[in-house]
Amino acid sequence: MVEVLVACALISVALMVIAGMMTSAYQTIDTSGEQTTASVLAQQRLEWLRNQAFTSGNLGAGTTTETLTGTFAGYTRVTTIVDNTPRFGVKRLTVQTNAPGGINVQSVSYMTSP
Repeated sequence: MVEVLVACALISVALMVIAGMMTSAYQTIDTSGEQTTASVLAQQRLEWLRNQAFTSGNLGAGTTTETLTGTFAGYTRVTTIVDNTPRFGVKRLTVQTNAPGGINVQSVSYMTSP
């Protein structure tokens, strides 16, 4: 009878440890999902910018901030375009995406005139 009680206690402790690990695993999965989404949103914006003509108004120097809605509600995307950096005739495109959980992803690309 004592052996059964000891075995039950050990199994209970093991199950509690596993339950604690599951909470941590779910948090990690959630954070990874936000980071992946933020990376995809940043890359999507960079691809859109690269498909614009070099002289397009969409590629004017400055910073724009988008607050996304719908499926991506809670995410913000900040796009910064700097002319003639690092040299004349080159634009530096920087996109930083902020996820609702505080994850920040920054992507940088350079675009040259044709």
